[in-house]
Amino acid sequence: MIENELRPSLTVEQVRGTSFNDFQSPLFMAWQLNSVCNLECLHCCEEAGHSMPDELNSKEVMDFCKQIVDLKIPYVAISGGEPMLHPDFFKICEFFRRNSISLKVETNGLFIDEKVAKRFAELGFRSVQISVDGATPATFEKLRIKGNLQKVLDACNRLVKAGVNTEIVFVPTKFNIHETAQLIDLAHDMGIYGFYTGKIMRIGRAGQNWDILCPSDAEYEKFFQVLKEKEVKYAGKMKVYYYPYDVIEELKYRLEHPSTSLLVIPNGKAKLVGPLPFICGDLRQDTLLEI
Repeated sequence: MIENELRPSLTVEQVRGTSFNDFQSPLFMAWQLNSVCNLECLHCCEEAGHSMPDELNSKEVMDFCKQIVDLKIPYVAISGGEPMLHPDFFKICEFFRRNSISLKVETNGLFIDEKVAKRFAELGFRSVQISVDGATPATFEKLRIKGNLQKVLDACNRLVKAGVNTEIVFVPTKFNIHETAQLIDLAHDMGIYGFYTGKIMRIGRAGQNWDILCPSDAEYEKFFQVLKEKEVKYAGKMKVYYYPYDVIEELKYRLEHPSTSLLVIPNGKAKLVGPLPFICGDLRQDTLLEI
């Protein structure tokens, strides 16, 4: 891959002044590329770990990529499982960037060495978001089974050093919520672009482990107060963003404010809202335009 082959993403000027009537497709596509993962996190909302038996094959994956480009969808977020374990991961990323698609990658960070960080920088991702669910090894590794906090922090530092827009996502639980302030401060000190968090969702493996994971109302109250304080403290230096809804509140909100994006899961099924099982399309039967 030659760096100058990559064209920039859509600019604000290209989008500003347009109306929804000017678009024939979503402005954002969330894509769970695979379900295989090298970790066994207690709070995984997708119950990741093993491949779905009917996941899209390489040809189907690249056909989907081409449909996204043809529909001029400007922004895609790739997640998993662990997306970097997908055999076509870099092929997909390079294809999107060659075609001016703004790209975000959500990863656990354990496969990001200096060579990979440099490659991410050359691809010019919108951002790379890494899951960091604790400020100390004992807390982090209790939640993210088979994880390694130091390796994850090293990955963050490599990305920042390479000039990659790096974000941290943090899921609060009973046994890590007390480290929220410490982790936000650490993120700032590392040069992280944005810190993202919110209530844990009662879906997937998190639902199975709910009794040992879900913070109390009092813990959440203190949690959001800390977030407000850090948002003010780091204004203009690091984005501190927190989503206030749990899964039920999210679904009620979506009744009044329907999603204008799609979520595609590893087998090509399309959904409008992640926590619900309802499918609105199937890439093996429908084109993306039809969905």
